[in-house]
Parts: sequence; C-alpha cells; structure tokens
Amino acid sequence: MIVREITKAWTFFRERGFREILLSREAPFLIQFGKYGVCGVLSVIVFFIIVFLGESLFPESFGQELHGNLRARNIALLHLAAFLPSNFTAYALNRWLVFTPGRHSARKELILFTAVSFLSFALGEFLPFWLIKNANVPTFVVHLSFVLSSALVNFGVRKFLVFEK
Repeated sequence: MIVREITKAWTFFRERGFREILLSREAPFLIQFGKYGVCGVLSVIVFFIIVFLGESLFPESFGQELHGNLRARNIALLHLAAFLPSNFTAYALNRWLVFTPGRHSARKELILFTAVSFLSFALGEFLPFWLIKNANVPTFVVHLSFVLSSALVNFGVRKFLVFEK
C-alpha cells in the first residue's frame, strides 16, 4: 500500500512539477499530507514565536522554580494567547493549499475549523498539565507535547468534517 502511495505521489510530481503540486488540492494523499505538514509547521512557528515572546517578556511567570500548578496555569494561558494567531495561520494556509473548500460557507468553515482546533487545544492541554505535575519536565518539552498531540487530532477531522465536499 505504501509503495502504491509513493508511486502515485512521484508520478504526480513528475507529470505536473512543484508549482502544480503546491497549488493543487487534488493531489495524492502523501502530497496532500506533506503540504498539511508544512502548513502545520508554519502555524507552529507562529505559535512558538508568540510563546517565545511571552516567556521573554514575562520570564518570572514560566521558570522551573515556580510551583507546578502556577507554572502549568501560566503555560496554559500562554498557549491560549498563541492559539488564535496560530489557528488563523493554519486555516488560511490549509484552505489555500491543502483542502478543497466548498462543503460549507467560508464562515461556517472557519467556525468548524476553529472549533476542531479548540477541541484539540483543550485536549492537548491535559498532557502538559500532567507532564508538569507528575514528571516536572522542561517547559520546551511541555510545549512540544502540546503541539504534537493537537496535530494528530486535527488532520483527520479537518479533512473529513470541515473541508471535503
């Protein structure tokens, strides 16, 4: 099965080239998933820029020396502040490059996209709290676990609920 998917992606690339791959929403699964990954990386960069700014502007709120509950709460608030710009970046890029819009109006699409993102955001916040309270892991690992757990939920729901006609 994987060989077949790789063959489809390679054939599509050879026949159409990079520009067509970038702009085509009707690409084979591996290409579409790769573009989704790139869009995700760009939205994660936005997320981490905001997290970095928050930690740089308010270093006393995120230090390892803080009590676990307080540090966990501060990180959750910082994640919430970074959520909206990151979500809108992901939405715009996914709508433009990955998924086929048209199942819903653009407004409903954005609401569904944000609802799915917020649900995965909320679920993803449990893991950082657990990691801080039970394992006292470094803050960067907490941020990374949040991003990875959210990404896993988002692709499938966005593909099959939000965008596909």
